[in-house]
Amino acid sequence: MTNDKQKSFKEFLGEAMEIRGLTIERLSELTGISKRHLSAFIEGDFKKFPPLAYLRGYLMKISEVLRIDGEGTWQAYKDEIIAGMNLDDRLPFNRFAVKPRKIKRIAIAIIFVFVILFLVWRINSLLGIPKMEILNPAGDNLIVREPNFKLSGELGDYRDKLMINSEEIFVSANGQFEKEIELNPGANSIEFKVKRFLGKEVKETRRIIYQP
Repeated sequence: MTNDKQKSFKEFLGEAMEIRGLTIERLSELTGISKRHLSAFIEGDFKKFPPLAYLRGYLMKISEVLRIDGEGTWQAYKDEIIAGMNLDDRLPFNRFAVKPRKIKRIAIAIIFVFVILFLVWRINSLLGIPKMEILNPAGDNLIVREPNFKLSGELGDYRDKLMINSEEIFVSANGQFEKEIELNPGANSIEFKVKRFLGKEVKETRRIIYQP
């Protein structure tokens, strides 16, 4: 917006006020518009304008009191003042809009909260103590007469890592596991070891005595 355009609009309102013999104070009383906003209109100081939604209504009130064409005044104002504003000048009209940077911060905060909640929910499965129940053999020093034996048991969490005598064993989704072994004559030591991802390790040993 050039200074000539601002001056042209100021002169237009100034002459209309002069013809009616009105001051800013009196015009404020008649229209109910604050002197600060009236001064902003007359001087073209758009940084002090009211929200954009009120601009047209204010100009219509001013036009009615000054007995000038309201629509013509509004159109002239748009052509000479509003159209000349750059993007930074328009920001006061959107003072309640959420800025992109603020949206980004809110999004990051929401994601952070969800990550914390997820970790709290999974904390036991990541850091807790694993649970294991050995079903067969149910006790220690079991005596058997056959060389083939089926080990079985159940884990509290199927995602825990199970090793039997240093061999990793598959665990089903319901936590159950089985393994066929061949016994040697005499005492056979079977080590069950279960490890949580970032947690502790639990070990149990069973002895099976094979007597042919």
